[in-house]
Amino acid sequence: MAINFSNEQQLAIDSRGQNIIVSAGAGSGKTAVLTERIRKLLRSGIKANELLVLTFTNAAAAEMKERIVKAMSKDELLNNRTSEVDSAYITTFDSFSLSVVKKYHDRLNLTKNIGVIDGSILNVQKRKIINTYIIKPTAK
Repeated sequence: MAINFSNEQQLAIDSRGQNIIVSAGAGSGKTAVLTERIRKLLRSGIKANELLVLTFTNAAAAEMKERIVKAMSKDELLNNRTSEVDSAYITTFDSFSLSVVKKYHDRLNLTKNIGVIDGSILNVQKRKIINTYIIKPTAK
């Protein structure tokens, strides 16, 4: 079953020679548009590991990979290349950012052992800092 894309969606699918950002509301077809764009790029000879596809959540990244593999498996020119998706850089913005910071930690004057802090630990630390430096206890 072929999808009928809007003019704007088709433009995002067919644009070449530039990076694109697809930004739209939930259920508007962003994943379908990106999947079709990637399928066409792969058909043109680009390898999956030459692409950078960023999403906001791990679930969205996993869904994107799944949809790309499904689209490739239905395409006679791509169905023998589905394993490429395993090494493709389809991830979240924060995961990609962390990988860049880790790679260039020395240029940023940061330790090599940088990581992402858990939100609950961050909240405890923020509260300690606020209590220590902003809400100073009154002298008795």
